[in-house]
Amino acid sequence: MVSHLLSSPPASLPLPGAVSCLLLHGGARPLGHSPLCSSKITLKNIDRTGSACTMRFPNAFYHGQSVDLVPINHRGKSSGAVGRSGSNDIQEDNDGDVVYIADDSVARTMEQSKKVLEMQRNQLQQIIERGNFSEETESYVKKDENLGIYADAYMQTSNNQQEVPPEEGNLNSPPLAGPNVMNVILVAAECAPWSKTGMACGLGDVVGALPKALAKRGHRVMVVSPRYGNYPEPKEIGNLKRYKVDGQDMEVKYYHTYMDSVDFVFIDSPNFRHIENDIYRGNRVDILKRMILFCKAAVEVPWHVPCGGSCYGDGNLVFIANDWHTSLLPVYLKACFRDHGLMIYARCLLVIHNIAHQGRGPLDDFSFVDLPDHYIDLFRLYDPVGGEHFNIFAAGIKAADRVVTVSHGYAWELKTSEGGWGLHEIINESNWKFHGIVNGIDTHSWNPKFDAHLNSDGFTNFSLETLEMGKAQCKAALQREFGLPVRDDVPILAFIGRLDHQKGVDLIAEAMHWLVGQDLQLIMLGTGRSDLEDMLRKFQAEHGGKVRGWVGFSVKMAHRITAGADVLLMPSRFEPCGLNQLYAMMYGTIPVVHAVGGLRDTVPQFDPLHETGLGWTFERAAPDRMIAALGHCLNTYRYHKESWVGLQKRGMMQDLSWESAAEHYEKVLVAAKYQW
Repeated sequence: MVSHLLSSPPASLPLPGAVSCLLLHGGARPLGHSPLCSSKITLKNIDRTGSACTMRFPNAFYHGQSVDLVPINHRGKSSGAVGRSGSNDIQEDNDGDVVYIADDSVARTMEQSKKVLEMQRNQLQQIIERGNFSEETESYVKKDENLGIYADAYMQTSNNQQEVPPEEGNLNSPPLAGPNVMNVILVAAECAPWSKTGMACGLGDVVGALPKALAKRGHRVMVVSPRYGNYPEPKEIGNLKRYKVDGQDMEVKYYHTYMDSVDFVFIDSPNFRHIENDIYRGNRVDILKRMILFCKAAVEVPWHVPCGGSCYGDGNLVFIANDWHTSLLPVYLKACFRDHGLMIYARCLLVIHNIAHQGRGPLDDFSFVDLPDHYIDLFRLYDPVGGEHFNIFAAGIKAADRVVTVSHGYAWELKTSEGGWGLHEIINESNWKFHGIVNGIDTHSWNPKFDAHLNSDGFTNFSLETLEMGKAQCKAALQREFGLPVRDDVPILAFIGRLDHQKGVDLIAEAMHWLVGQDLQLIMLGTGRSDLEDMLRKFQAEHGGKVRGWVGFSVKMAHRITAGADVLLMPSRFEPCGLNQLYAMMYGTIPVVHAVGGLRDTVPQFDPLHETGLGWTFERAAPDRMIAALGHCLNTYRYHKESWVGLQKRGMMQDLSWESAAEHYEKVLVAAKYQW
């Protein structure tokens, strides 16, 4: 019935009256199957699949071995096997079960423990009624009326970290993940708010947001990232470790903080310090060595960092690596652990945010990664232009248990020779483990109802109910702020993004003659290539009555443009996910996009016959195609107001939260867990 148990309790444990046990094989000796020779667990939830600790197991298994659950007292000493006689320290509870008690202080909490166990019985019944358990498990639970493991009630207080009690009202509710609660460790080169690159929401923001959503679903979640600066929140934890990189011993320290139900662990080393303003700076070899050290340290974090007083261990563990920087992690997990019979139940997902950056180099770079010679085949890739070379992304895709990319459309594009950037053949061979999941957004900060940037200068917060008045007020305030004529009958088109070839700014430039010939206003915000920045200034100088260009980037201005504009233009040549179109729809701003990657997924074409869709798309990155799409959009704005309002409301009513994305990630985690 049960496959295995967690090696460590969730960080929020122990609950009052929770139960702690040692895992012993045959009641004789601590298990030595994993790098931790024995494990103390705090039992919280029943789980028929073995994905979380349970309260009672007549026949428990740990890593496939039958075990006895032996209670321990608060000093960590064995208190004897449950239900056996032969000691003078026997206490009989009012259910008639005999339990060995080795410490009077523990006995005093037994009654409290039983109250919690009664609550857990009720929780089980709720889960059964909701259909989360099979009929087999339901019959088992009903058959076993005494669901408690009568062991010592264990109250743990860490000297270094005060445990935070669970929120009131949560005790009687099962986790959203149901029986699929896991230990999840996200590993990434950047993590907001401590480190991030780019103007819009990128890798750092994803790593800062997704873990919190997974934690809300009941998972125990950790984020691992380099410590680039002297961050105030994290404190040093664990022991100093050394790892060899290119023949040199590199010292590593760990720093930890607990925020929003997530453990944030930062790996500190001289290699990472003082580069917080440019975390990817240095030559190719320098960057490679930093990532080798980072991945070597990250894969062992479950054993060396006692978050909340206990390490994660390898039980029910899933790593989530991100982009090429951490693609070595699934390779090290296989070569250094699985191949030696360790961490065989741990899994690793690899998330592709942008396949254009792959960690490429000459084959000689293999000498740096410290792997057996036969592993070179994972890294070897032939490029028709550059010939045979070393490719870290290729190795990560091959070694990972599952591969995720940030939209269904991008997942499809990566399988083509045009979109795969040389890795399409490997991706097609791994098609069975490939998934597309659209990123979520922060639905509080990017929400017209709560947006703090709309509280002044004539702007206003608005919602679906106050859309008409609120949108009109923000539009007028935006026109005044940019010095444009205040007209409610003229549509405002907006572009927000990086000024480069990928974002298709040149398409707007080629269509400028058509745009200025229409009765509209155009506002562009961005920074990037100097020639494109000069182009924005030139357009404003030549067409001052209709065009405004803001060179640079302002978070406040991005929010205000999104709130006041009628149309958001995104002519990107490729876009793995894209988030500005999601922000726009939250504010009742209609997107017109090039149908690529995540833009294709998130902006279905408007169908006037059935009044469906969320915006307009064009199939080829060409000025005439973009102009055609804009023409249909402006025609609807001017002559079909009911359809326009319908587009706005449908966009605002979507669930674009990270909670929705986390549920999809959870399904992939479960698939990886049961993969062999």
